[in-house]
Amino acid sequence: MVLNIFPRKKEPEVAPSPVTNTELPEPSPEALDGAEAKKPSRRGSRGGQGRKRTASPETFELIAAVEANQADESADAEKAPPRRRSPRKAAAAPDPETAPADEDTTQAPTAEAEPEPTPDPERPARGRRGAARSTGDSPATNLADGASLLRAIEQQSRIMEQQNRQIEHLARAQEELARRIGSGHQTSAPPARVGIFVDAANIELACDRMRPSFRLNWKKVFDMLTRDRQVVRAIAYCPVHDDPHVSIETQRFVEPFLDKGFKIMTKPLKRFQDNTIKANVDIELAIDIIEMLDRLDIVCLASGDGDFQRLVELIQSRGIRVEVIGVGNSVATNLRNAADEYIDLHNRLKELRA
Repeated sequence: MVLNIFPRKKEPEVAPSPVTNTELPEPSPEALDGAEAKKPSRRGSRGGQGRKRTASPETFELIAAVEANQADESADAEKAPPRRRSPRKAAAAPDPETAPADEDTTQAPTAEAEPEPTPDPERPARGRRGAARSTGDSPATNLADGASLLRAIEQQSRIMEQQNRQIEHLARAQEELARRIGSGHQTSAPPARVGIFVDAANIELACDRMRPSFRLNWKKVFDMLTRDRQVVRAIAYCPVHDDPHVSIETQRFVEPFLDKGFKIMTKPLKRFQDNTIKANVDIELAIDIIEMLDRLDIVCLASGDGDFQRLVELIQSRGIRVEVIGVGNSVATNLRNAADEYIDLHNRLKELRA
């Protein structure tokens, strides 16, 4: 038997055919390591050397296709831009390069341990419970803050004490008011403001026509009308003689009102061709009342003239009380009915007679 000691001639390598759209799976590193570790070794019967086998052309084609596929994938990876990941996912996803091989990457990542702060020798150490916070302030600043806090507390306590005193004062006042109301004591209201307006000739002539005639004491009349009231104005409208040589104090309609608390307003008498004498003071009286309505609560009108009915109604429209003062039947019925109260001086002669 003749041994062939010359090496076999290598067959010409066939260029691999281009692979189109053929993706072959990349062998894992474990499979490659196992393939290297498990190389077949056959011992022949000829001096312990196995027969060498030559790879087939199909094997060369497969290896060339795998290398071309790996080259294309690496080129695409270099050209493609890096993919963004959200901060949460980036923090949650472990780095495959730095992660240990024996750990399970599917587990939730644990938070990184914060480095322990180094103790500051200038700041006081913290206790377990309620240790003072180290703010870096000096002891003088801490003392100033404590003093200001004490002052604020003292001021607040003084305000609370003052409010308590006011509450106690109001409570005592309320108790006093309740006691007075329970005992029937009524609180005093301000006195009513009254104005008295007298048609002197009308009232005096009415007294003369009465049988028997009488004279009034106008001081007593003034006291009766102003009892428990505040007098704003009391005016007597008196006609006087047209002769300037006649003294006013001696006039018939002036003398009864002198020094009785009345202000005297005079108007000269007028003589007509039929020898009649008249002094009409109605206009002056009405104007004075209207001008004083904003200062009055009660108007006392001493007259029996029925022409004053409209004046009475005007006064009442302002919310003011009207009292008409007259003598017997000399007062007009319409004026008596229009008044809030009618006072007949003839019925009180015992206490008002001069």
